[in-house]
Amino acid sequence: MRKFITLVLGVTALALPIVDAFAAAKAQATVPKKKVITVSKTFTGAIAQTDRWGDMQVRIVVRKTTTIVIKTKKKTVTRKLISVKAPVSPNHTDRSIYINEQALPTLIQEALQAQSSGVDMVSGATDSSIAFQTSLQSAILQAKAW
Repeated sequence: MRKFITLVLGVTALALPIVDAFAAAKAQATVPKKKVITVSKTFTGAIAQTDRWGDMQVRIVVRKTTTIVIKTKKKTVTRKLISVKAPVSPNHTDRSIYINEQALPTLIQEALQAQSSGVDMVSGATDSSIAFQTSLQSAILQAKAW
């Protein structure tokens, strides 16, 4: 009886790698192979006038992910806004500096959440909000063409 149990265990131990190899080959055959390419690029929006307060310009970083399914050659491209900055903002007076120090973080957060230029206006910073939207839309249009 001992020899029989040893024989069965030995055969099972030899068969397991074959079964595992078969299962792995089957899993590879059912999962389509993909090629994923991720690239980031910076875009700068047009300078927008904020009435009498000064100029506003927005710079964005967009991550473009291209996924290609090898078998079907199906290509999917997604773009995501990952960073928004305002390197040029109204600083004509102390008041405009104060307003933009309060408004810009809110506008930037809104743009990242919305993933578009459709951000809500900031109360008390209407001119800055409009200029921010205008410059952001310009940068997003450049990113869409990329």
